[in-house]
Amino acid sequence: MNRACFSKTASRFAQITHLVALAIWLGSVAMSGVVAAIVFPLMRKLEPTLASYPNYEGDHALLAGGLIASKVFFTVDFIQFVCASLALATLVIMIVSGWSINTIPRLLRVMVLCATLALLSYHLFLFMPQLTLTLQGYWDFAASGDTVQADQFKDRFLESHSAASRILGTLTIAVLVNLILAGWTLTASKKELAQ
Repeated sequence: MNRACFSKTASRFAQITHLVALAIWLGSVAMSGVVAAIVFPLMRKLEPTLASYPNYEGDHALLAGGLIASKVFFTVDFIQFVCASLALATLVIMIVSGWSINTIPRLLRVMVLCATLALLSYHLFLFMPQLTLTLQGYWDFAASGDTVQADQFKDRFLESHSAASRILGTLTIAVLVNLILAGWTLTASKKELAQ
């Protein structure tokens, strides 16, 4: 197999992997919001009392919903990290294999992916660690039966909740835009891209 043929095959494989990574990324982050929208109202309706937190006098429905949702969001963050890494790596492979950034849509595609990766990095490495510590404090104090301290951590978490929702909403839209741009720049003709 000659080098040109290998480059073309690598580029095509990278393009397909890139699109799949973006699609999985979009699906996971969008579904995390759906899961939260289902879990918390359901917990309110069930009005649970958690045996693991017998002395906690606060809202057990919110506590139970948070414990479930945190596992979902942790899993989604892992999926986001893997998919984002794949999206970046495959774009680099495409460029190295000869996929040119010679049009405005292709340049825009690279820029939008970089902006999305920057937002994801903020979410994963700056925002979420602090939020996780707050949640852990809430759960630890609830488990020890210290309702006052637990509710202080809960209130701190709820103050950050709207920011977390905005970040995930923005990530969902950004990944959708990435997927649209990726699909368009891979299928559009050179003449269409140049317009």
